[in-house]
Amino acid sequence: MKFINPEIVPTADGSESLYLKELDEHYHSHHGALQESVHVYIKSGVEYVLANGFTDLKIFELGLGTCLNAFLTVAYAEQYKVDTTYYSIEKYPVEPSALKRMNYKQKPELKPVASLYDAIVDAEWDKEVSVSPNFSLFKCYGDFLTFQAPMAVFNVLYFDAFGFRAQSEMWSQEVFQKCFDLLVPGGVLVTYASKGLARRAMEAVGFKVERIKGAPGKREMMRAIKLES
Repeated sequence: MKFINPEIVPTADGSESLYLKELDEHYHSHHGALQESVHVYIKSGVEYVLANGFTDLKIFELGLGTCLNAFLTVAYAEQYKVDTTYYSIEKYPVEPSALKRMNYKQKPELKPVASLYDAIVDAEWDKEVSVSPNFSLFKCYGDFLTFQAPMAVFNVLYFDAFGFRAQSEMWSQEVFQKCFDLLVPGGVLVTYASKGLARRAMEAVGFKVERIKGAPGKREMMRAIKLES
């Protein structure tokens, strides 16, 4: 497995992100990595489905990246005792030693579960691993465009690909069809993005797309719902 080693950079809320020079791409908003991930994935995805009839979480993440989304999700699962299965695919995994230098574990709200970040980073690839009593993890090393995943299993999809400029192939109708097929009826896709081309591609495959308030520093984001058949 080939690991990459992007530069660790600060963001405005005090949490760190990564900068990949080869693509000239930051992994998070410069306004704040932590607050962006909480708003987009936990508040707008996890809490939404739990408020709308689901009692457990089956999450698919497109882009493991810094493991921040997984870390926030395991913290939520442990705090609220929510049974959570988390499946993440990553084509460009980050060097584990670089991830462990990031400052997420030092954040006051995450210190009680700090050890779980290292457990996520160290978890074996392509194998289901029990990270905590309420959280099982499967880290898939591969390309979303070509891999085969179980269909109609997940109730939340974290769409965290690089932006259109850096990774335009990930914002196509073909990709969103695959995302649609991964979700159960009533499941949602959440993403930091709000571009019209992405919205139109989502709607073309059957999603009902909502533009909702974005993370701090960004006016809008999108939540796409797979309606009950």
